[in-house]
Amino acid sequence: MSKMKISIDFVSISFMGTQFPTLMNYLFSSLQHDDWAECQSGIKGFDSQFTNDKIHFHFTADSGTQLLVLSGLACRYLENGDWSWQLFFENVFASKDAGIATYFRIKRLDVAIDEHGSSIRLTPRSVERYLTNGLFTSRASRALFLNERKITSRCNTGLSCYIGRRTSKAYIFIYDKGLEQGIGAGNWYRTEIRLRDPFARETVNRIVRDKQLFGVSVAEYLRQRMQFRSPTSTIKEIRRRPLVGWYGKYLDRVAACELAYR
Repeated sequence: MSKMKISIDFVSISFMGTQFPTLMNYLFSSLQHDDWAECQSGIKGFDSQFTNDKIHFHFTADSGTQLLVLSGLACRYLENGDWSWQLFFENVFASKDAGIATYFRIKRLDVAIDEHGSSIRLTPRSVERYLTNGLFTSRASRALFLNERKITSRCNTGLSCYIGRRTSKAYIFIYDKGLEQGIGAGNWYRTEIRLRDPFARETVNRIVRDKQLFGVSVAEYLRQRMQFRSPTSTIKEIRRRPLVGWYGKYLDRVAACELAYR
């Protein structure tokens, strides 16, 4: 059986009424001795950033707004020792009462479900096959398939699939993570749930306040957003057909997972 893991893979939070030293020491006190450098931002609306090459605080000199960006690399950098995403987000929620910031906004959160092994069923090809056969249903109005290549190496990173518009507040992205990382195809697939604004904050609320396994919420989200229907059911209306067996088992396994470093 393949191995499964749920992790946070991208975080973007805007803080108002604060400055870099105050915010950094509050959120990442253990990193205050890192080599933080000031350089150009590269994000529209911001002039500069402070970074330790992993964590980025974007800002404009005449503004009290700080945009914290944690990429997948930054998330893995933080996940060591006694790091806790629950404690981190609790501190974010408490930043106003603590006098750190006057307001904050969780702009984006990516949740990654990684599956390793030789018997992976949820792949872009699965979506394509069930969609072609009329057995895939979703709240989203469209699915986009791309054969992507890296420009620098010209290497093919495989077929990827987007369920929902990439400009929307919530969509699902499925791709061959192993091929993208250059370590071989077919043995490491990732399903990413990409959330913005209210959807991101709602999910963070679950991480902080919900006592059940985080995987239960993730599995329910996937169940509501995309369905692989049974090809053997005699029910004519596709949306009323039960889920195909392998997808039901996949969701059960997701539900049994806890968030890494919760």
